[in-house]
Amino acid sequence: MAEGNYKGYPKPSRVVSVDEASGLLGGKGVVFVDTRNYWKYVEGHIPGAVNLELYAFHWVDTSQAGLEAFAQQMAMLFGAFGIGSDKQVVFYQNNSGYDAARGVWLLEWMGNKHGRLLDGGLNLWKRRGFALSTKDEEWTRARFIPKLDMRVVSTLAKLNAPAKPKTATIVDTRSQGEYTGSRRRALKAGHIPGALNLEWKRAVRRDGTLKSAKQLEEMYRGLSPRDELVTYCQSGYRAAHSWLVLKLLGFENVKNYIGSWYEWGSSPTSPVVK
Repeated sequence: MAEGNYKGYPKPSRVVSVDEASGLLGGKGVVFVDTRNYWKYVEGHIPGAVNLELYAFHWVDTSQAGLEAFAQQMAMLFGAFGIGSDKQVVFYQNNSGYDAARGVWLLEWMGNKHGRLLDGGLNLWKRRGFALSTKDEEWTRARFIPKLDMRVVSTLAKLNAPAKPKTATIVDTRSQGEYTGSRRRALKAGHIPGALNLEWKRAVRRDGTLKSAKQLEEMYRGLSPRDELVTYCQSGYRAAHSWLVLKLLGFENVKNYIGSWYEWGSSPTSPVVK
């Protein structure tokens, strides 16, 4: 896909339209991943897609050893589902949601730069009249060798360090209640000091598709492409969605704090603002 075409995104390589995706079915080196639960999968999915419910794989330890352990776990899991280090992978759910975005981010962090989110998801696929399958698909096991790209991940140690870069902008992608502390989902409630609250779902239209570049640029108007941006939420899923959207808009230095509030809100040393 040519840069800057789809919906006006400056960097559209991490998203794919249902029309383009339909032409990838059965292609050599392409894997479709249905990130929903199994019971939804067997009711109808994209033909040939494997079922990997990504929301089942939280991670809250962002120490070096913790991240390496998580990467090894996910590499084994990806390989078991036929996802290799060089495969092109299309992640989808019912809409352009954060489970599919988490897949794209995970793949990129682990060294595979060929992950894409299906814009509009299965709902748009069905509205366009494309084929569905209800069978358990077969696949061939692949080998996934992780080569971690630490440029796309942030950690508790980095965000809580006294020498944190002054140019870093922290984006809280949760709901307003979580941000203000009226909703407590860890030992502590509130947000990381200095964080801006830009809820992830504002990037999605009512029909479940992503908004255009013009609409998204208005949403993120106050952010500078020169700054380091760190997204976080409760467990790194909504944050992965905002990470993906910002990458579509051409922001280069964006990181997902995968431990997010599960880790930060339960750490005895992390400062909190309500």
